[in-house]
Amino acid sequence: MDSDRQVLSSEKVHLFFTAIRMAKQKNKKSEKTERSSGGGADFSLTALKEKLISYACRYDFLLLGIILYLAYNFCTGFGWISGDVFPASILPIALLKNHNVYFDFVASSISNPDISYAFPFVNGHYVSFFPIVTPVLVTPVYAASYILSALAGVTSPNNMYIIAKCAASFLAALAGVLIYLTGKEIFTRRIALLTTFIFAFATSTWSISSQALWQQGTVELLLIALIYLAVKNERQSSAAYIFLMGILSALFVFNRPPESILLIPVLVYIVWYQREKIPWYLAGGVLAGLPFLYYNYSIFGNAFGGYAENLALFTVNTGFIGHYLGLLFSPNVGLFVYCPVLLLSIAGMYFVWKGRVSPIRTLVLAAVPAILLDILLYSFFGPWSSSAEFCYGLRFLTGLVPVLCLFTGFFLDEWFGHGKARHQSQKKPAVIALVAALVIVSVGIQFVGTFFYGWSSTSNKSMTDERAWNATDSVIIRSYTEGSPRIAGIFWFTLPPVPPLVYFPITGG
Repeated sequence: MDSDRQVLSSEKVHLFFTAIRMAKQKNKKSEKTERSSGGGADFSLTALKEKLISYACRYDFLLLGIILYLAYNFCTGFGWISGDVFPASILPIALLKNHNVYFDFVASSISNPDISYAFPFVNGHYVSFFPIVTPVLVTPVYAASYILSALAGVTSPNNMYIIAKCAASFLAALAGVLIYLTGKEIFTRRIALLTTFIFAFATSTWSISSQALWQQGTVELLLIALIYLAVKNERQSSAAYIFLMGILSALFVFNRPPESILLIPVLVYIVWYQREKIPWYLAGGVLAGLPFLYYNYSIFGNAFGGYAENLALFTVNTGFIGHYLGLLFSPNVGLFVYCPVLLLSIAGMYFVWKGRVSPIRTLVLAAVPAILLDILLYSFFGPWSSSAEFCYGLRFLTGLVPVLCLFTGFFLDEWFGHGKARHQSQKKPAVIALVAALVIVSVGIQFVGTFFYGWSSTSNKSMTDERAWNATDSVIIRSYTEGSPRIAGIFWFTLPPVPPLVYFPITGG
């Protein structure tokens, strides 16, 4: 019996320790499983993060476009609007609702003497004095707004102004995206981003093109689109790119005939490097140009529409020298006064000229004489200073901004991008300080124009040649001192044209 009890006790002890070992093994497996599952979670989070970064890099242009569009839609309301942009703001409504190009349905509104000049009465109808390319191009934006408004069941007073503002923001943002995509093909990504920032917020793109449906905003968009297509064609040659360039060139001509000079570099590129595809270019031009040519002849009886009467304002005389300098450097009109950062483009031209010959560099270099000729053309325009009569700064030369920004990008790339190894010297900090100062000052000037100009009394004054050179009566300074106390706050509009989604009140406004 005793021996049996001892055997039984030893078996119990053995079973006890076996149970402990099994429990320990189970705990280890459980811990291992938990660690494994936890590691899987870490791996999933890491993979998700990497995927998001990958998508952000792949669709960086889309993200940039959204940011620019949202940023451009911040404004101080609609305290003032020029009669020059009224036809472009209303015509999409006529196209969508009445299916014609007449403004008879708003006859009472356009009888106002301040804007009636923009709506001549021709063959029994009120029509637009200005070319209609811009309003035709933004009509889909208006259509999208109406559809979204219907789906959301919302209406808003003054919705025409909001839609027009958002359409202008859309065109400016799209131009910014194309500047970035073009810059990425030529410069480093960092330089492309900096160049895009300068284009978007340190030039008249912000204070003019994104604020209303000026023709110059479309000039900017079409010009950088043409350059981008040329760059893409050099990466992978295609007749489709040349065909699209023909379409855009025709739109460019009929949108603002005087700016046709800026097509010189495009024509140089086509004739010099794409001679065998000239038929494709011409086909695109004819396809896009015929409808607008027909419109001009059927309404006005000439190829240039209402603009034909402006030809009499171009006169050749010795005064053009002062006008030329004034367009660039006068205190209240000068391009480099409102956008001083673009002075860097002059140095950029030098770097392009001394660089290796390539089709794109040839195209960009060919833009230099086109720029000089464009400025010369407006120096022959009698009321040259009227460029700043209805807007903040030099509107006539805003179409040059994309090319000047690209030249600025070449300067930045030479010092801080591909060519930075050649400039590792004590001078580099000075260049950094110079660039930073020019960017900050330019952004500040454009900020004043974007948010304060419309509310200052100076916006309603005519710009004479004398005032253009009068540094003591600065439009920039008066816009801030007179405009800032009058605004109630900063609004953020978007489509559909609902009441502002964001409103920042300003004390004392």
